[in-house]
Parts: sequence; C-alpha cells; structure tokens
Amino acid sequence: MRKLLCLILITAAACGGKLSEEERKKLHEGMATQDIRRVTDAEIQEAALALGKAVMTDVVRVDKNLNQHTRIDSLAAARHVKIYSLVPDGAALIEIEKKLVEAYIAGTDTGSSIDNLQFLQDDSLLFTRPVFRFHPDGSQEFSHAIGIKMAKKDVVLSIPQP
Repeated sequence: MRKLLCLILITAAACGGKLSEEERKKLHEGMATQDIRRVTDAEIQEAALALGKAVMTDVVRVDKNLNQHTRIDSLAAARHVKIYSLVPDGAALIEIEKKLVEAYIAGTDTGSSIDNLQFLQDDSLLFTRPVFRFHPDGSQEFSHAIGIKMAKKDVVLSIPQP
C-alpha cells in the first residue's frame, strides 16, 4: 500500500509543471489581487478621482448624454464600474445622490459645480460630474449628472505598487 501511495505521489509530482505564457500571466494577476496593502483614505481618494476622470473621458467621447445604452454598458463592463445618470426628481436616487443633484442645481447659479467624489456605505465610491444645457442668453441650466460607481477594491487595485 505504501509503495502504491509513493508511486502515485511521484507520478503526480512528475506530471506537467509547464504553464503557457497566458496561464502564467493569469496566475501572476491572481497573486497580485491577493497581496495585502496598506492604503490610506487619501490614497484611495486620489486613485478614485483619477479612475473617475479617466472613465469620464471615455464617457464623454462615447456619449455625454448617456443615450447609447449599449455603448455605455460595454464601457462600464470593461472598466468594472457602473455608469448612470442622476436626474433631478429621480425616483431611484439614494439620499446622497439627491443631495448631490441639489448641490449641482444650486451651483448652477454660482458657477461652482465641479466633479465630486463620495464614499458610499457599501464599500464603493461615487464619482459625479454635472452636465449643463447652455441657453442663447448665456445662462446655463442643470441637465443631469453622470455618476460612476466603483468598488473600493477595484480602486485599491488600480493604485500602482511601489
């Protein structure tokens, strides 16, 4: 019985220890996601702003008004984020999104509406940017905000390793 067990172990150890280049790459990527890193909230915020701005650049290039759902959905899937529109009086908005929309509407008059980043309860972050309609008289009106919801894990993984 021991000889059979030893024979099985030797055979198993001698079998296929070679990985293809693609398998090796996937293995190293998997190992990288298991690394323990200490990151501060400031580093997470900086990385989330950079990621949000990069995704926003792609969104503006594809469809600033978020009308082409299939293109926006494929962009969101490729970037591992959720991209959606925050409209005034939106029924599905959570409390923080309602407050952001109110702030953007109030900021329309002062011209102080800029990108925003919020930490959410469910270990995710919300990057928003307002979109305005400009009128012939030079005034502007808040149309909607583009929201990019990203998992904190994905933001941490986007931080370059030292």
